[in-house]
Amino acid sequence: MTESQDYEEKKKPWGWIVAIVLVAIVAFSAGYFPFHSTKTTTSSVVNIEFYESVAASEAKFINDTLIPQFESEYPGIHVTFVNVGSEDVSKDILALEASGHVGPIVAGQDNLEIGQLIYSSHGNVLMNLTAMAPALMPSSLIPAASNLVEYEQKVFGGIYFFPFRGNVPLVFYNKTEFAKAGISAPPANYTQLLNDAKAIKSATGQNAIMIQGASTNGGHTGSSTATEMYQMMVQFGGNPLYLNDTGDIHAVQMLYNLSAYFSKDFTTGYWGSYRGLAVGNYSILDYQWPYVYNILTASPYNMNNTTLGVYPGPAGPVNGNHVLGGDVLFIPKGATNIPSLEAFIRFLLGAQAQRETLLNLSWVAINQNAYRNLPKSESVIFTALEQAIATGVFLRNPTPWITEWQTIFCQDVFNPVFVTHIKGYSDIPSLLSYAHSQMYDYIEANYGSANATLYNNPDAYAPISV
Repeated sequence: MTESQDYEEKKKPWGWIVAIVLVAIVAFSAGYFPFHSTKTTTSSVVNIEFYESVAASEAKFINDTLIPQFESEYPGIHVTFVNVGSEDVSKDILALEASGHVGPIVAGQDNLEIGQLIYSSHGNVLMNLTAMAPALMPSSLIPAASNLVEYEQKVFGGIYFFPFRGNVPLVFYNKTEFAKAGISAPPANYTQLLNDAKAIKSATGQNAIMIQGASTNGGHTGSSTATEMYQMMVQFGGNPLYLNDTGDIHAVQMLYNLSAYFSKDFTTGYWGSYRGLAVGNYSILDYQWPYVYNILTASPYNMNNTTLGVYPGPAGPVNGNHVLGGDVLFIPKGATNIPSLEAFIRFLLGAQAQRETLLNLSWVAINQNAYRNLPKSESVIFTALEQAIATGVFLRNPTPWITEWQTIFCQDVFNPVFVTHIKGYSDIPSLLSYAHSQMYDYIEANYGSANATLYNNPDAYAPISV
């Protein structure tokens, strides 16, 4: 059974974290047509579709709990949940828009990829929601979500999407394997991580570390690999988009040292990897979304607080900051049955649904009222999330070229050093400089010389600390 195939019913941790939802603007060209649509209509019931990209266990909760709750409140509306691949929401919406038959659709999209629909070859394919926003958005948005709405109004001239949920990556580890090496606590920094990996290899014969390496085979277009590396560069004091400042170089050099202890399966590692931690293929799962805690502690793995550890992760020499991710909601242009779509959005952003996803999925709620009168925290996942937020968080700068950055980093730096091994430690500075020049050329060709010149300033387009 593969990592992505193996999903189980989640347990119910709880806790509250006030986090931040961000948006990045990326370029996209279509050429894909969806096969998911199942729209039907009757005279008595309105059928709408909800497109998202979530883990199977999260999809189960949406189908078994959230949608039935909504349909009980709105018996005249039926919701079909369409769970697609991590990059297929944009592809499906663009294809439907090109066909001229969008239908009654609400969609959730990774906030880093929403720009694919704003800056598509078809133009902005999102419906302007400014007029309906007061009736749909909670007045009790967390401050960061309010800032996001203000940002899109300033940049795009209106409200085209609503903050929906937030997320922060954590590090998971197998306490049993750590104990075999005489290690009683997880590594506090990257030097200690390197030493612990050596000790685990010596004691167990196993390489300890699983990273996000799926970009090596084209998986997820490098987004998971680049996101993990982006965070590490920030922790080493770098500006990842610039690619070759001192902090970026030192981060990749440290990754090179750690690579001697990568799991043999790291080239398939991505946001859906977790099974290998439970079965002993590796001991450290580096930066995964919180949802995997609930899977690892359920059948068939049945890990518990004695065998499974989770914490914010090792800090870099400059900081231990974490990248924040999440999803936004939108309605595509050309959608039909708008009042029913509005009702579903209002439900998803309401305090009850936000509370449900907070308690059951560890999604960070954007509605402040979801945090009222929560049960006393009993979950270690809550503690880890709270510690991560307290340590420091940042946003990826919302530039239009984040996807190209991911591609260039993976193709020109990560793969030749960590996969094909045609380049080594001493080549890292020159590879990063070459990648920087590639980014400069791309920005100049697509966004003009002024933006390219600004990109040459290492302080420009830096991550945003919040």
